[in-house]
Amino acid sequence: MIHIQEHNGEYGVYTTKEYSAGSPVRVFESYTLVDNPTRTSIQIGPGNHIEDRIGKYVNHSCSPTCEIDGIRIVAIKDVAKGDEITFDYNKNEDLMASPFKCACCGKMITGAKNVEANFDGAGVYLREEQ
Repeated sequence: MIHIQEHNGEYGVYTTKEYSAGSPVRVFESYTLVDNPTRTSIQIGPGNHIEDRIGKYVNHSCSPTCEIDGIRIVAIKDVAKGDEITFDYNKNEDLMASPFKCACCGKMITGAKNVEANFDGAGVYLREEQ
C-alpha cells in the first residue's frame, strides 16, 4: 500500500508497508493514455505515456527505490515502511516535457535521449538550462 504525502513543502508517494526487491508496489489501473510527455506523465513504453492520479506524485531520484515496468511500479531494492517511492526519470523517460536540475546531485534531468548529448563523460551538463 502507498499514499501521497507532503514532505518539506513537496508531495511524494510513500509506502505504508515493506516491499522486497522485485515486488510490484503499484499497478496503474485508472490511467489516461497521452500522446506526448507532460510534466506529470510516466512513460510506460516507447512513445507511450500515461497520466495517473497517484503516479503524477512519484518523484525522481538518482538512487531510486523503484523502476517502471510497463504499467507497474516495481521495487528495485528492499523498501521499508515509510520510504518514498521514486524512480530515475533519466532512465525511464525518453524526453522530459519539463527538464529540471536534480536536487540531490545537481545534474539536469532531461530524459534518456538527451543525457548523452547534454553531458560530458564526467556527468557535467554542457548546455545552459532553458
